[in-house]
Amino acid sequence: MLSPTGSKARGGAIVGLWRQQATQNGGKWGRYKFQILRCTTLAAFNSNRGVTVRFIAPGPPILTIVLTLAFLSAPASAQRPFSEELQTWLLNQGYGDALRVQQVNVFGDGNPANGTEDNRIDMSSPEWNSNGRWPWNMGAGTIHCDGKMRGSAMIVDTREFAAAGTGLILATSAHVLYDLHRQRRFGACQFHYMALDHLPGYRANIDFKRSRMGDFDPSSVSNSPLFGKGDWAFLYVSGPIPGISDTGNVRLRSFHSTLNATNGPVRYQFIAYSPATDSIVISTQCEVRESASGDLGGGSWRGQLLDNCDSEGGASGGGLVATAAGNHYLVGIRSGAHWDSESFPQRQFPNGPPDGARWDVNKNTNFSRAIDGELIDALRSLLMENNGVARIDPIL
Repeated sequence: MLSPTGSKARGGAIVGLWRQQATQNGGKWGRYKFQILRCTTLAAFNSNRGVTVRFIAPGPPILTIVLTLAFLSAPASAQRPFSEELQTWLLNQGYGDALRVQQVNVFGDGNPANGTEDNRIDMSSPEWNSNGRWPWNMGAGTIHCDGKMRGSAMIVDTREFAAAGTGLILATSAHVLYDLHRQRRFGACQFHYMALDHLPGYRANIDFKRSRMGDFDPSSVSNSPLFGKGDWAFLYVSGPIPGISDTGNVRLRSFHSTLNATNGPVRYQFIAYSPATDSIVISTQCEVRESASGDLGGGSWRGQLLDNCDSEGGASGGGLVATAAGNHYLVGIRSGAHWDSESFPQRQFPNGPPDGARWDVNKNTNFSRAIDGELIDALRSLLMENNGVARIDPIL
């Protein structure tokens, strides 16, 4: 149970501090959440906006701090540069060096007056197990590397490609495995099933020697339309793993073959981590288009999917799930977001488009790497190496 243990008012911001205690390996484990309940001076524009700031201070005890900044409309005269008071407060607490702002992509109708249209649900929702979400809604988790949460991942059902093995294969984006500042892969990574990182039995080490990644270049420019084609990875975790169930694994299918396999509608949903709830969530109403010439992706590579699935920082590597004719398939892996710098200039929108901004493939969109024949062949090859045999039936 969370309970308030203190609060501090500073420069117009009311900061509430909550603390949740649990035990880990017989020791103390603390999770602290700071929530900005009101702040009218953290942005240089008039709109409702939510930004999540997440940073982790390594070392025992593990300390995870999640801040949610709720921006309220304020007169221009009352506004200041981003987070002056907050940064001062954080520096006083000794955590300033770890501050990291993450892009938020929650779309809406573009009208801040009626709030933000966020269609995500979490496990507390009565809709979690409805509308064809079971069992793939229990097949996700987070990737942690070098002690920090880096992104999301999905457990893949590999039985169509090879005989059942003892471990699990995860699908995620390659960039979550890299330190993009130092342009090198992190040393050690773990999978935390359903983001239950405080429970030791729900996490497992990733074996990079038995994994496969795309030709992702950590020195590539992330805001380029070319970014993302090689941004995929299939990761191996050895098993069986106490607490981690493969019940929720999901089958892979080519995005294009899913469209062509049925004359009926295809429904898209997106599952990934949300720092706002510190849990796995599902964006229930997604529109998806393949990038074409003239949009933000420029149609620069086949399989770049543009979507309006609501998500936050930490969603990279999450799964775009298609439901067609009653079957559920993983058809895309989240890479990031594109937005037009003329529509959302850096000076006015330092953290990208605000919550509730309208989805427009020419101005503001998320994008994913589609599952296609290349990825399916890579998975089949990996299973051949790991298990010694793989089925050769074409699954496109």
